Amino acid sequence: MFNSENPEELVEFWCKVLGVEAHPHDHSTEHIWLFPTPGESFKLGFQRVAKKLSESQEAHIDVAVDDLEEAEMIVRENGGSHLRTFRTSGGFEWRILKDPQGNSFCIFRDAGH
Repeated sequence: MFNSENPEELVEFWCKVLGVEAHPHDHSTEHIWLFPTPGESFKLGFQRVAKKLSESQEAHIDVAVDDLEEAEMIVRENGGSHLRTFRTSGGFEWRILKDPQGNSFCIFRDAGH
């Protein structure tokens, strides 16, 4: 669940990054949920709050992707940014990115794990 003063911005960003659809806004709970494409199983929620509790983040999302360059391009085209790239001696690479509201997340190439 992402707390946000403007959840619609994050919903649009994550729908494009993950290639999924959003469920209509539930005004009674201030939640907007993303739904997987058929055959996949996950839910990601966004909740409207009057003010974020903190600028620091205690958890983050790791997103497995087929192509790091393409995934990062989609993030940047939709208002996100690149923070840092890491690579282990064994060749495993992941990138720390930020969504348009500054929430950090990682992308890594899915090697079938």
